[in-house]
Amino acid sequence: MRHLATVLIALGLAAAACSSDADLDAGSTAPATQATDTSADDSPAPATDAEPPATQAPPAATDAPSTTAASTTTNPPIPEVVAADLAEPGTYEVGVVTRTLPEGNSVEIWYPAADSSAGGTVTYNVRDFLPQPVADLVPDTIDDTRSIDATRDAPGASGGPFPIVLFSHGSTSFRVQSSVLARHLASWGIVTASADHRSRDLLNVIGGTSAGQSPSIDEFRSLRTMLMTLGDDEVLGGILDNERVALGGHSAGGGTIVQMAGDDGILGYVSYASGLGDAAPNVPSLFMAGELDAIVDPVTRTAAAFEAAPAPSWLWSFADSGHLAFSDLCAVGAQGATLIDLADAAGLGALVDDRLRTLGTDGCEAPNRPVEDVWPGIHQAATGFYRWVFGIDSEPLGLDASLVTSDVTVVSK
Repeated sequence: MRHLATVLIALGLAAAACSSDADLDAGSTAPATQATDTSADDSPAPATDAEPPATQAPPAATDAPSTTAASTTTNPPIPEVVAADLAEPGTYEVGVVTRTLPEGNSVEIWYPAADSSAGGTVTYNVRDFLPQPVADLVPDTIDDTRSIDATRDAPGASGGPFPIVLFSHGSTSFRVQSSVLARHLASWGIVTASADHRSRDLLNVIGGTSAGQSPSIDEFRSLRTMLMTLGDDEVLGGILDNERVALGGHSAGGGTIVQMAGDDGILGYVSYASGLGDAAPNVPSLFMAGELDAIVDPVTRTAAAFEAAPAPSWLWSFADSGHLAFSDLCAVGAQGATLIDLADAAGLGALVDDRLRTLGTDGCEAPNRPVEDVWPGIHQAATGFYRWVFGIDSEPLGLDASLVTSDVTVVSK
């Protein structure tokens, strides 16, 4: 029974990956069996959205952000697009590689690939991110896969180098938790790189080894530095434009990115279902929230972060959507199940208490709409924002209203 309970907790937390925004202090994590509802009246002060920096960040820019696009590059002209195009995959095929930080953390990188790589599929299994003794207890009949249209180790596309988004995953999650979004950005010519954060990733939280690990902000800065060393990489050589870098982070990852957003050369950030804490980086920003999010309050946390951020900034609030809409984790397995659904299928559902079931399905079940219906709006807004801060579009495109997803409230300043 103890082993079954361990499996269930692992499965439930995998479904709730990045659902707790409380695990933000360096080297600390909430217990694996206990969720933290940061929307409660006695929740921590907003400053807890960000881990305290463990290293000195470069000084933030002092000039007010401008609505003028970043300087252009020598890349070939990009065909003109309209806002609705941004919700659909771009023109590039997508490749995926795994690399390693000097500290040992695995890094996943999605990038524009050569046309010859068309037709590939990259699949991950959630159990691969569990401690091996726990993963071995998951029945083989459980489908815990997520696939995207991409090719592993594909040759890079011509026309580079391409701008980079550094992505930070949430608490009790893993580096590929938002592979659908990462694949979309890569298809538009935007490299996306994500490292496992050992202070809060699924492997170390379930294994009880997260305490004492390096703060995620240190790993995040190490990721940026590592990408600068890949000029001779057999796949990524010539692909990475380290002069054009922006950030993205989900839930606890939103706390990490705002610490780094003031570093020299960071052009902007997208915060998914997160807050701002005491930081207010002086770069363009885009905040997204699900109006039904019960983990990070969309009004007191995410909307408040938008209000505190300097202009230019945007807030997209999705009706009938919850915390996990910004990840893959409401659509795992052939039937698009949550991991709680998979636990039920394994006969472990009786061991799931109400709190864990809510945590593991936030954004995945009625009255939330299917996440696949929300993703086009997320893709449109994120792609439009990044294209603008990278200087691809001279004016922000697709950020003033939702053209592809209904019931979205858009505010800007």
